Amino acid sequence: MNHLRQLQLRFQDYLTDDNQAFFKDIVSTEDALAEHRLAAYYNAYRIRLIDCLENDFKGFYEYLGTSNFELLMLDYLKIYPSTNKSVRWIGQNLPRFIAEQTEMKDWQFLYELCQFEWTQGLTFDASEARQIFKLDDMTTIPAEAWPSIRIQFQPGMRWLDLHWNVTQISIAAEKKQPLPEKNFSEVEIRWLIWRKKFTPNWRSLEVHEAWAIEAALNGANFAELCDGLLEWIDAEHVAITAAGFLKQWIADELVEEILTASD
Repeated sequence: MNHLRQLQLRFQDYLTDDNQAFFKDIVSTEDALAEHRLAAYYNAYRIRLIDCLENDFKGFYEYLGTSNFELLMLDYLKIYPSTNKSVRWIGQNLPRFIAEQTEMKDWQFLYELCQFEWTQGLTFDASEARQIFKLDDMTTIPAEAWPSIRIQFQPGMRWLDLHWNVTQISIAAEKKQPLPEKNFSEVEIRWLIWRKKFTPNWRSLEVHEAWAIEAALNGANFAELCDGLLEWIDAEHVAITAAGFLKQWIADELVEEILTASD
């Protein structure tokens, strides 16, 4: 059994790292050398991984085209071979890999595109919320408790700060539509990404809502949110604005629970 286990590990090393020492474990014949017989497995393994990467990064794939995508993914797999038993995670290092390719044309755009598409998958795979707070549940919050309430968001919420219109590229690829021209914004736009009814959702945020979400996630209570929003909103309307944000977050199923001082 130990011999079989060692054989399996050497085969794995061959598939992932092209360790040619495994050739000695394979019988060559007049019709097929050991390296030729093994090449079928070596190539099939990579084809399978590239298929998985194509599925996880549809916009990235469509933008590069089949040939360029496959060549780039072969380079990626050399540097970041699969280390997880599930192929689901084969793309986890692709954004990092692209960020390292600073001499490659469009690398910044491609980095944001694959970062966005990978984050969608992370929201889908995130843990289930223990519950989803409903708009009707707001009536259970006593008026005197509002200044101290804190917001607990669902585990599937993420955000990215992006310069490029990668969301449009990804949507077009998913719908098998022609890709729009890439477009750069000098100002970073924050995109909120979350799971709603088992489907990734996203929308862009105005700067004051982006600040409020980040502050709430870091533990700010409702009164502290109102104080911080005074940078953008006048005192007369700040409480209504903060309450409007909360209502929107609840409608989007972003909120798992509203915590009062007694919780």
